Amino acid sequence: MTAALAIPVALEEAAPAPLRERIQVLESRPGVREVLIITASSAGAGENRHVVIVLAGGGGGFAVTFPDGVPCVQGGLPLTQRQRLASAIGGPVVALSPPTDQPVMSRAWRRSEQHMADLGAAVAWTMTTWPAAQTWVLGVAHGALSAAVAASSIERLAGAVLLSCADEALGPSPCAEGMRVLAVQSRQDGRAPYALSHARGRKTFVTVRDERAAYGDAANGPCFGGKEEQVVDVVARWIVTGAAPGEIR
Repeated sequence: MTAALAIPVALEEAAPAPLRERIQVLESRPGVREVLIITASSAGAGENRHVVIVLAGGGGGFAVTFPDGVPCVQGGLPLTQRQRLASAIGGPVVALSPPTDQPVMSRAWRRSEQHMADLGAAVAWTMTTWPAAQTWVLGVAHGALSAAVAASSIERLAGAVLLSCADEALGPSPCAEGMRVLAVQSRQDGRAPYALSHARGRKTFVTVRDERAAYGDAANGPCFGGKEEQVVDVVARWIVTGAAPGEIR
């Protein structure tokens, strides 16, 4: 666990002050810990109305890059996108690590009771820390499966955002009346995504269209062909207002 903690600490020391990143360690189950990287918004402490918990794809861990020699932690979303989202929603964005007993999360683990306990602990912590705010989960690629299962299991959530999600993440239904789900998928090779032909329930679907995009591995990260900032802005608007366009061009 020492190495996992060292990464965010180095980031906090090296990052410019406006980014306002800090870490929190939670014991999510007896003897099991998870790390939260918290990106604060520019809103005042009493003005936070929304909190977004971000769940990474692949095995769920944090990736570290060194643009201009400065360490940046990518926890599902790059640092700049987390800050953009935090500023747009007027509340914190919290990147959540895998638990110490499952540092690489499989799809089966993402459906497990242990994983839901870990997510529940993070949700409970955000609600205690920002009691006036609504808590949302945002999953990227395989992390979208975690977000979808969380929305079907944790009634206290306001809703879920599924980015670059596989079709299996679209199956679970929200467990609470009024809970909302947003799914954002790329349109590739002229084919409409699965979501657009299977829209049901309280889900909103957005297609990102870019024929020039070089589509990557959806298991590890979002594939939006350079439109990532537009996607973040659409996600923020949907969280705050409930409205979203059907397509991003």
